[in-house]
Amino acid sequence: MFLSDGLTAGNMLMQLMMVLGGLGLFLYGINQMGDSLKTIAGDRLKIFIEKTTNTPLKGILVGILVTALIQSSSGTTALMVSLVRSGLMTFPQAIGVILGANIGATVTSFIVSLNIEKYSLFFVGIGALIIFFLKNDKVKEVGKIIFGFGLLFFGLKTMGEALDVILKAYEDQATSAFAFLSKVPILGLLIGTGVTAVVQSSSATISILQTLYQQGTIAVIGAIPIMLGCNIGTTITACIACVGGGVQAKRTATVHVMFNVVGAILFMVLLWPFSKLIELIEASMLSGLGPRPRMTIAICHMLFNVITTVVMFFFIPLMVKLATKWIKDKPDEKQTILDELLDYSLIEKSPTLALSFAKKSVDYMCECVTKYVDMAKCYSFEKKSFDIDPAELEKTINSLDKRIHDYLIKLTLTDLSVSNSHLLSAYLDTIKDLERIGDHCTNIFEFFDERYETNKELSEDGKQDLEQIYAVLLNMVNVTIESFYSWNKELAVQANQYEEEIDKLEVVFHHRHVHRINSGACSYLNADHYVEILSNIERMGDHLKNISDSISADEYCKFDEFNH
Repeated sequence: MFLSDGLTAGNMLMQLMMVLGGLGLFLYGINQMGDSLKTIAGDRLKIFIEKTTNTPLKGILVGILVTALIQSSSGTTALMVSLVRSGLMTFPQAIGVILGANIGATVTSFIVSLNIEKYSLFFVGIGALIIFFLKNDKVKEVGKIIFGFGLLFFGLKTMGEALDVILKAYEDQATSAFAFLSKVPILGLLIGTGVTAVVQSSSATISILQTLYQQGTIAVIGAIPIMLGCNIGTTITACIACVGGGVQAKRTATVHVMFNVVGAILFMVLLWPFSKLIELIEASMLSGLGPRPRMTIAICHMLFNVITTVVMFFFIPLMVKLATKWIKDKPDEKQTILDELLDYSLIEKSPTLALSFAKKSVDYMCECVTKYVDMAKCYSFEKKSFDIDPAELEKTINSLDKRIHDYLIKLTLTDLSVSNSHLLSAYLDTIKDLERIGDHCTNIFEFFDERYETNKELSEDGKQDLEQIYAVLLNMVNVTIESFYSWNKELAVQANQYEEEIDKLEVVFHHRHVHRINSGACSYLNADHYVEILSNIERMGDHLKNISDSISADEYCKFDEFNH
């Protein structure tokens, strides 16, 4: 059966499969490049973002750089949302990075415009050789980057060749369809939005658009609305990332949607003059380079994002205000409470009041750690799910440690009294100990995750010993935290007695465990990590003792100026 110009139904199906396969290779290649670059960067990427986004302009520059590196504006935006969710970034900080991410996304379209598809398999081969024959992990990641780079272009080549066959077979229909798009730009906008939302990659949609434009199938005025729709469609990733997140994460995603939608509307209004500007650039600036239609779309994409970012930069305060108005604070939103407690404007106005607010923040950190210890204890005897994700709780504790630490360090630069300086020092020591307790809880979760995955059961005697030492630990946690809340010296002294009991139990239960193994009551198979679990519990007791010691010491206790 012939469909058009000798193209049979079987051949048409094959060409469509090649388009789909080429798109899959393109998406896999670009994701592989981004993932490997993030792996090489490691946590340094997040630290770099956290420490260099204290102004919107810096945030924009960071957004450009990070997106250019990981080749995904969606990935950068999702990372911003996750950093805001965990408290490592504030909502206003994230806005600048999101604005810059859209400019950084244009790097991919410029890479695609290089027209080096004929060398794609060479890069695939080099990357594969590095991955399979070299041992160094970082070098392997470099190989994956090269491999992904080659796949990106090979997928583009496969997709382009198949589209070329289909469009030539249906030249009249395709010309009519895309001419209609030029006359009804809103339809192009909707198509760009829909396709990008489905594939969750504006880079993929832009690359298809570049291919169509190179083949002469679509005019500039028809291509621009599709490109604008790509920017709207890419916001779906941020919306997904904020699901289940706090108010600040949802506000961050809202600003991202607001920015891209407003930018698209602005350029839809200016569609005719903007398309003429692009045609002028193509006719003048690019004429000396030979026919470079893909470069035309890349420049169009870049100009749109740069102009939109420059314009919207001046409206950042308004966007913050609107997002705050639309996404209301929840009465029980802990992150909102914390943001209010760590008010930097108080540091200069009233250092003493700022210190009292810092104490409330440490109280909240105590609450989180108490919950985490209780969850670790429950997980030690039964694999179960919790209302709060343990991993998220750990992130919150780590975030609190960093944010309160930075706040207190800022307070040290003010003219505090001697008594308040002693309290500040005690708070710094306390958050360090609380963070370490959280780390030990994480270790326990990891130990028991491994036991549950391998179906290793605790012996009855081992379970009883663990229940006994946990009971003492939880008593110590409750008494220590209560003594910190009220800065009660008597309770702090009582907590130290629990620590001595934990030390003794840890030694006794360690010997009992070794005896169970030697007597055959507990197999070597089920002995994994038991000693480490006891050791982590004992170390938690040590950190709790550090906290109670700071309270029971006279020089701290008598300087409590505002807790009673």
